[in-house]
Amino acid sequence: MSFDADPKHVEHARRVTAAVLGEAGVRDREVVATVQLLVSEIVTNAIVHGDANSVSFQLTCDAVGEVLIEVDDHSSGAPEVREAGPDDEGGRGMQLVSYFARDWGRKGTCTWCTVPVASVAG
Repeated sequence: MSFDADPKHVEHARRVTAAVLGEAGVRDREVVATVQLLVSEIVTNAIVHGDANSVSFQLTCDAVGEVLIEVDDHSSGAPEVREAGPDDEGGRGMQLVSYFARDWGRKGTCTWCTVPVASVAG
């Protein structure tokens, strides 16, 4: 899905994430919450730091039980993990992605990460 680079769309991306994971058979609430958190962080990062007027978001759950989150901000900049101070209001998003994702990176203008899913219904 694609949407305007407006923070109001972050919550919609979270709801779509829950729906897609439910359709894929993911029942583990902790996994769903983790994936929603990572979607929020990467989409927010794309909206705040991207150069484009739109953001593209894709979520895939494959047969081996791995969720792939892809967010394209259409900009050449790359996200970075940084150390936020205790009084900083931001700067922790990519720390969370780095901590909770199995793997993450940047491919072209797309930031992606993977999350293992232990319980996918058959």
